[in-house]
Amino acid sequence: MRRRPRGLFLVLEGLDGAGTTTQSGRLAEWLRGRGRRVHLTAEPSRGPVGTLVRQVLARRVSGAGGAAFDPAALALLFAADRLDHWESEIRVQLEQGADVVSDRYVLSSLAYQAVATGDPRWVAALNAKAPPPDLTLFLRVEARLALRRRFAAGTEREIFEVPAFQRKVARAYGRALSSLRAGGARVVEIAGEKPVDEVARRIAASVEPLLR
Repeated sequence: MRRRPRGLFLVLEGLDGAGTTTQSGRLAEWLRGRGRRVHLTAEPSRGPVGTLVRQVLARRVSGAGGAAFDPAALALLFAADRLDHWESEIRVQLEQGADVVSDRYVLSSLAYQAVATGDPRWVAALNAKAPPPDLTLFLRVEARLALRRRFAAGTEREIFEVPAFQRKVARAYGRALSSLRAGGARVVEIAGEKPVDEVARRIAASVEPLLR
């Protein structure tokens, strides 16, 4: 019996407000239009660990005695959720021949958790066992514009949505991207400040060569 070809693992990355959620959905729709099976997902995942992470981010779960949740403990939860997400969802879908489009993955921790803990090497080590995507698409947007978009959306403020912190994360993304490229990872940067349709077209053009 002929084995079904493995799907593509594609990841959208960027600051909160960069448009990763919108563009993940647009990419999934475009791939389906090409006749491909697609599984759309996101991190934190909807699994048990990811659900806890989402509650921490939304300030619904705090540390002991109501204190702020420890950044190192949260980095551990992100890494644990990522491995569970891979094993229980991403790997299964890929092996069944579906393309997996994920709104965030390892690169987010290499930026956000690296800044929050002040220890990027430790965060990288925590996530070393997470298999790399076939392509990471980074939506580059200025921190000020990204936050303005988030606030305009009227969603609840998460713990990392603070201007000074987001500026640090933007710089951390730059360092992490350079490190990934040096290690041979396939990364494409997209100007996320462009109109939504134009960003979607540029993403599709970056993915197109992988479909041949």
